[in-house]
Amino acid sequence: MRRVLGLLFLGVATAHAAMRFPTLGAQLALNGHSSIRACADCHGSQGQGLPHFAYPKLAGLGFSYLFGALQSFADGRRLNGIMTPVARALTVQEMRAVAAYYASFRPRPPRAVPSVDRFRLARGRRYYQHGDMNDRLMACARCHGRRGHGMGARFPWVAGQTEAYVKEQLRSFRAGARRGPGLGLMRDAARPLDARQIDDIALYVSVLGVRPPLSIPVESVTVPPIVPRRSFVPPRRNAIPRSVFGAAVRRGRAIFDHTARYAQPYVGNALSCSDCHLGEGREAEAGPMWAAAGLFPRSYQGHVTTLAARIQAAFIHSENGRAPPLNGPVLTDLLAYVHWMSRGEVIGAHAPGRGYPPIAEPKHGADAARGASLYVQRCAVCHGARGEGARYHGRVVFPPVWGSLSFGRRASLARTSVMAAFLKSTMPYTDPGTLTSGAAYDLAAFLEGRPRPP
Repeated sequence: MRRVLGLLFLGVATAHAAMRFPTLGAQLALNGHSSIRACADCHGSQGQGLPHFAYPKLAGLGFSYLFGALQSFADGRRLNGIMTPVARALTVQEMRAVAAYYASFRPRPPRAVPSVDRFRLARGRRYYQHGDMNDRLMACARCHGRRGHGMGARFPWVAGQTEAYVKEQLRSFRAGARRGPGLGLMRDAARPLDARQIDDIALYVSVLGVRPPLSIPVESVTVPPIVPRRSFVPPRRNAIPRSVFGAAVRRGRAIFDHTARYAQPYVGNALSCSDCHLGEGREAEAGPMWAAAGLFPRSYQGHVTTLAARIQAAFIHSENGRAPPLNGPVLTDLLAYVHWMSRGEVIGAHAPGRGYPPIAEPKHGADAARGASLYVQRCAVCHGARGEGARYHGRVVFPPVWGSLSFGRRASLARTSVMAAFLKSTMPYTDPGTLTSGAAYDLAAFLEGRPRPP
């Protein structure tokens, strides 16, 4: 009889535990076990984190990212005084269960905005959304999205993440203590950041997606000026006029940055204008468009050509599409954007910073085999092992560099000398200028030999 009562009591206790913790993940997250404390003590019961501590919000990060992070803590790829022993105390099954539990929650937007310096928010927004062409800072939005919602396991959700945690991680990446996805992409992105930039980015990220919306739009804040370099400095993005012409400039900028989306009838591949002319065509020594407007009309290949004609040719050879018609909305808006960006530039002048600085071919010549090895080491993390680039939910994150969706053989970048100059000046995207001239030519020779449209 006592055995029957014992079994009955055990069954009731088991059922009660199942009611309290319907899954193993919930049990570990909310109650822990003999070797670890409850995850909720630091991360919250639904992954919302603790706002004043450097503990991350887990909601929104996704199963693959969370499970991968636990594995990294367990095997020593990531080290943390709290998380390393916790992860090593979990079995693989328990890691999967906890990751699945927290992945089931959506992040809540921040509910209140602290009283902060509006200039800090403005700077943080600029660094996050656009980077900084003077300091060669990569735009966070390139990988994490303009709204901070991330792009799969490689690039996690960051909107509303705890400010203290973002600061800590950026400092860790900058110091090389944490590597991140692939071959150190985040480490390279964080390396140029100074302490103030890290603080500003962390502040902006922590209020990204805030509800109710910010009462003072960040876009309206005047950012303290950047000390100009010797090259021309185009007008600031927030200086586009509120007028009919300004509306055309904004449409032109959208076409330039997302060409396949806004000029779809004239595009035959996965590239945008800004893939070859970096920073929305604003960045010096990266094919800036402000350097082009004042040089046309001009002699080109035995005849006089115009800027409109050169843009049409780019749609044919670089976009593998067809020329947008003269006086049509696509070409008109692109020209408006380029001319607005060029205001203040001297007509007919060969401005410093134009194009890609040419480099001499090495005496030993270019070696495509060495280029293939370099591609695997430095480029494949973004552009893919087969040059296919990277997409997320149909959006191109990193462009394809060969194949049917890349530029054609008559594009300017298909020439080895131009590609080498482009690579030397602009790549790797997170650490530009670190390639030697020989390495740039080797990579260019390798890319020239890859299949692409005629």
